[in-house]
Amino acid sequence: MSLADAHRPTSRRERYSLMADAASRPFAAGAVAIPLALPVVGYLSGDVRVMFAVHLFLGAFWFGTAVLGAVVLGPVMGSLSEGANVEFAKGFVPRMNLLMEPISVGVVGSGIGLAAMMGLWASPSPTLWAALAIAVALLVLGFGPLHSFTAGMFDEIAAEDTDHERLAELNKKYGMLSLVELVLMIAIVGTMVGLRWGV
Repeated sequence: MSLADAHRPTSRRERYSLMADAASRPFAAGAVAIPLALPVVGYLSGDVRVMFAVHLFLGAFWFGTAVLGAVVLGPVMGSLSEGANVEFAKGFVPRMNLLMEPISVGVVGSGIGLAAMMGLWASPSPTLWAALAIAVALLVLGFGPLHSFTAGMFDEIAAEDTDHERLAELNKKYGMLSLVELVLMIAIVGTMVGLRWGV
């Protein structure tokens, strides 16, 4: 089913069902399963190199998508006409909703698992605690206001009577908060550098 056949969701369950249909069911299944399964596979391997590769891959994907959303996609959506904005969002918003939250959990989970495999939790440094605190802040941001904004954007693009003013306002708020997310991500990269050099 495409979004052309959708309608404004009346519940969270219906919203996710419509998102999965709009993004395609195989994409939705992979977007949830792969980021959550990779850290488990990495941890069960018992090999620090495998877990490091998983953490690096998921982290790079998360960081890259955050940069793309904050610096490129947000401004582009804000500059489009109402009709073009909706058409662009139809392809972007469902996939972003389904993918980014599992990715964020996978990154944080693999980071915690990697630190455990490296024995860093036996005597955690201030840098490790700082990394954990920033990671928690990123999860709160992603599952809180960013989720609320993208869910609201999806509701509007799925509706027969799209409220273009609300869609534009949600997109603006999402873009501004994405910049905060990007700053936190840069900060957590800084903590990774500190961990590498034993700070």
